[in-house]
Amino acid sequence: MDKIKDNVGQDVYYHQLAKLNPFDAIVFLRQKDTREFEVVYRNDKVASLIELNDEHAIEATQFFTELCWEKLLTIFMQESGSIQTIKFLKGQETQKLDVSVQHLDGNVSAIIFREIRDNTVMAYGQPYLQFVEQHVNPVLTTDLQGHIIYQNAAATSLLLHQQVSIIGQNIFSILEKRYVSEFKLLFEKTLEGSAFGMPKCLFKDQLLSEEPFFLRTHPTYFNGEIVGIHLFIKEAKAFMNDHETFYYLALMDELTGIWNRKAFKEHWLQHLNDSKTNKQQAALILIDIDRFKKFNESLGESQGDELMRMFSNRLSELSHSKCSVYRYNSDEFIFLLKDATFEKIEKVASELLEALKQPFIIDGQEYFISVSIGISLSPADGNDLETLVRKADQALFSVKEHGRSHFRYFRDDMTTAFPNEALMESHLRRAIEFDELSIHLQPQIDLTTNRIDSFEALLRWNNRKFGFVSPAQFIPIAEASGLIINIGDWVIEEVCRYQKEWKDLGYRPVRIAVNISPKQFRREDFARKINDALNKYDVEPTLLEVEITESSMTNVNETFSILSDLKHLGVHVSVDDFGTGYSSLSYLKKYPIDTIKIDQSFIADIAKDEKNEAIIKAIISMSHNLGLEVVAEGIEELFQVAFLKRYRCQKGQGYLYNKPLSVEAVIEQYFVN
Repeated sequence: MDKIKDNVGQDVYYHQLAKLNPFDAIVFLRQKDTREFEVVYRNDKVASLIELNDEHAIEATQFFTELCWEKLLTIFMQESGSIQTIKFLKGQETQKLDVSVQHLDGNVSAIIFREIRDNTVMAYGQPYLQFVEQHVNPVLTTDLQGHIIYQNAAATSLLLHQQVSIIGQNIFSILEKRYVSEFKLLFEKTLEGSAFGMPKCLFKDQLLSEEPFFLRTHPTYFNGEIVGIHLFIKEAKAFMNDHETFYYLALMDELTGIWNRKAFKEHWLQHLNDSKTNKQQAALILIDIDRFKKFNESLGESQGDELMRMFSNRLSELSHSKCSVYRYNSDEFIFLLKDATFEKIEKVASELLEALKQPFIIDGQEYFISVSIGISLSPADGNDLETLVRKADQALFSVKEHGRSHFRYFRDDMTTAFPNEALMESHLRRAIEFDELSIHLQPQIDLTTNRIDSFEALLRWNNRKFGFVSPAQFIPIAEASGLIINIGDWVIEEVCRYQKEWKDLGYRPVRIAVNISPKQFRREDFARKINDALNKYDVEPTLLEVEITESSMTNVNETFSILSDLKHLGVHVSVDDFGTGYSSLSYLKKYPIDTIKIDQSFIADIAKDEKNEAIIKAIISMSHNLGLEVVAEGIEELFQVAFLKRYRCQKGQGYLYNKPLSVEAVIEQYFVN
């Protein structure tokens, strides 16, 4: 920033101020008496616009012609920003000029002459120019490259008070670095012909405003072509009333206020389309917060969000004009670094790791966050954004496999070391959000009456990248990552929602069994969540069946307590895949269980192995003696049905009767028809 008057001569000072106006001519006059003025400075355009008496004279009455000076005096005493259209002689011709006055300091005022061509003021048009000049808020004008070429009276007053000149400087050079990349996008979009708003912006050294302000950009036209941009500076609270902010807000992450995934994609396309930058190396620095879930669980949602905002602010402090930060996923962030030498890349990564050595303070308590960082390079690793993100993710996975809290570049040998599960887990994290999960229902047949009054709910995943993924593939990933808890909660909600819809439509009541993960089952709030879902959708508890596995029942006291809570609610409890565990018989008599489901591996071997048949007989007989219902899974052959009926197995399910069906198909086959 250039301090003026302190270190430069008066001529240089007014020469700088003369650059305030791109429009035609400017004369600085100092008032000596009521009607006496002297010329302090004028630019070269003056003589080309109006006829002068003596362009080298000091006294205003000698500088201007007598007729011209009389006309100027009529507006000279008016307030700053007032504009009048006046006819002036130039040789043998008469032309109209718009004349305005800006009163400066030290009894100095500037008279500004703007030429009118075809009833259009240069670059603006007189009505709009008057609006800009008299606008109560500061207004700056830039050319197509961002050089500041004009400021209105409000801006002039503030800048003179701050003893600073910004005319001739590039707008990007006076912005605080954390706002440069954001403003650049709006600047480029405005040059395409639309106005936009930026809710927060701030100039260096707090120019024009001590607090972040709302900045609105508006294209300026001359003869139908965009020749520059107006920048309207308002109080930050004003932005909520500006429709132009919608575009900006669509690119911002709602929680943290930094750029979001959409902005990341747009900025990358701009990089590829920019002939000046697309030949330079760029780096995608993918940042994943280590075990952030534990913070949310211990802090709660509200304080977890606050910690995420604090973390994002710390990232933002490392951004600059060639290094932008984006929130890519819930706990994943990306730095996009342009003109990325290895020295610059490692500087960003190292500064980030160093910055996180300082704790985050919430309610007086210190919390430390560590991150794992994966890096991919363009063009070395490709230019396609999805490819670059995937390779950065592979590098990040390698970091996690080797101790976390450091960074690595992608290498080709990581492709073989990087299991599909890691990428699949990333997609699975967004499955609910992207509406990729669905529930299929498999009917359970009463082997005595052949009626159907119960179904098992089975989860299906149709992913945008992998297509339909087998439950055998994604369920273990969900279990290992802990995602199974959120997914399990979603399934319970969906099943209860269907029950309510069917009840409202008058369909007959049926029980639906839901498979429960051991991790979900052992959570202290499991029974409460079941109760909340039943109450939310007004579902009879007897219409919900909770299926647990034998592996869920290893802790006797814990299991008994949870099952007792469930039975108190009135829900049906079953043990899935019975016979595959190591503790089945000893625990059956201790727990409040309603149903035993014989694992399909036993059913498949009926008539093949006498010992297998003996086990099935024993399970059915024991269950009857304990008052438990028995369901056989995996029935595919009629001889299996005959065997099960002979030993009084109550229910069966399998492909012999029907495969798992979509909810729509179940309604059509079993309710409507």
